[in-house]
Amino acid sequence: MQKFIKKILTTCALGVSTVALAQANNLPSTLTIGIEDGYYPYEYLNEKGEFTGFDVELINYICADLGVTCKLDRGAFDGLIPNLLFRKTDMVVSALSITDDRKKRVNFTVPYIEPSAAVYIVNEDSNLQSIDELKNIGVQQGTTLLSYLQSEKKNVQLKTYPSFDTAMLDLKGGRVQTVFESLDVASKYLNDKSQKVKVLGAPVYSPLISQGTGIAVRKGDTNLLNALNASIEKLKADGTIDKLKAKYGIK
Repeated sequence: MQKFIKKILTTCALGVSTVALAQANNLPSTLTIGIEDGYYPYEYLNEKGEFTGFDVELINYICADLGVTCKLDRGAFDGLIPNLLFRKTDMVVSALSITDDRKKRVNFTVPYIEPSAAVYIVNEDSNLQSIDELKNIGVQQGTTLLSYLQSEKKNVQLKTYPSFDTAMLDLKGGRVQTVFESLDVASKYLNDKSQKVKVLGAPVYSPLISQGTGIAVRKGDTNLLNALNASIEKLKADGTIDKLKAKYGIK
């Protein structure tokens, strides 16, 4: 009986401390997070059918640190920022690259991942020798990768897709010459010899693609932004973010 009472008291204490944390940060008790439905290794369904990934684990750590309950709102990538602006969600945590264009619409936290390279993926038996030979490029819609190509590859036909995986299906089917994607995400295919793909040319680094990866919030949500920044810095300092990056193969 004493153990049972002790368990109840402990649970109540944890509940009170969680509420106190949220109140101390001037945050609501529940936050809704916009996240893409599938973008390996950041967010995806594992072999057990569980929704997991770098971003999913990161937000669990952050929400625990802030003392709030977090609800994931999964959807298409190009709808994440509009949903945030229409107040359907409170933040976006979805491998979201920080760019000057996006900063006009939302505020970003400090980066939790530094800028990464993007690569042109081609089939292993491709005869292409140079990026200059490309006549068409596949890319996910609504991404900074598309914005970069629209700026730098104006004479090349761009084919947009709802996801990276659907673009890769067209590459395998010979309906597009290459797919342009971040190296972290492309590694799922590049590291699997059975996929029979390779990189064309050198990796691409550009501020048009990314100034790092951060969490997006609405302009004016200063309390939330400050709380997220403090939590990210804490998770950097204690090694949590580095451990997650190593776990998911993110550089």
